Amino acid sequence: MKLRIYLFTASCFLVAGGTAPAKEPLLVPASQFDARTILHTPPANDSEITAGELAELHRIEAGRTKAEFDKAAADGKDESVFLFRNVFGDGFSADRLPATAAFFAKVGNDEGFHAAIAKNQWRRPRPIAVDANIHPCGPGKSFSYPSGHATRAYVLGIVLASVVPAKRDAILERAADYARSRLICGVHYPSDVEAGRLVGTALAAVMLSSPRVQRELEPVRTELKAAGYVSNP
Repeated sequence: MKLRIYLFTASCFLVAGGTAPAKEPLLVPASQFDARTILHTPPANDSEITAGELAELHRIEAGRTKAEFDKAAADGKDESVFLFRNVFGDGFSADRLPATAAFFAKVGNDEGFHAAIAKNQWRRPRPIAVDANIHPCGPGKSFSYPSGHATRAYVLGIVLASVVPAKRDAILERAADYARSRLICGVHYPSDVEAGRLVGTALAAVMLSSPRVQRELEPVRTELKAAGYVSNP
């Protein structure tokens, strides 16, 4: 009965809150990218794979510290490019870098649009909707597959690393750490996070192949260079 209540509550939440793209893409139109073409169908709720993923989430939950939980919860609230502040320092902020903030807001908008289409394709429930013994940071705002936060971390990170290649390894390490926060929070399955990595990486590749996006990146390069983040070649 308890599981049924959780399933009903989560289903109502997902239907009411939905996963609707609120905006049109600004950099990569739907005609140029479809996340559904690079993802396989997620495991069924009653599959052995999902059971194994839930067991992994329980293992992570049993071992997580309060500091890890708090950090993961904080990561879930920061979806801007400034999640990479730990790579660059406290000066890496929206008030100091307005061109960077504006451009990467467009990147984030496109991630939300394209990830939502994939989420609505499969409508995978969050782990808490399948296993009431998971204790997540929060209920999640949409369907589970792919992880939007993981998708965003990788698309932001890869595009940012194209501007600051000297920090590529640190940026991508932070993207991976941010994505893993979704497991520490218990709000996504490992396969959700991996799917987010794939979609984010593919979307970044499409963005970086676009002459228009490269032109829009020029003010970002100029701003980050003036701030001392980009070294002279």
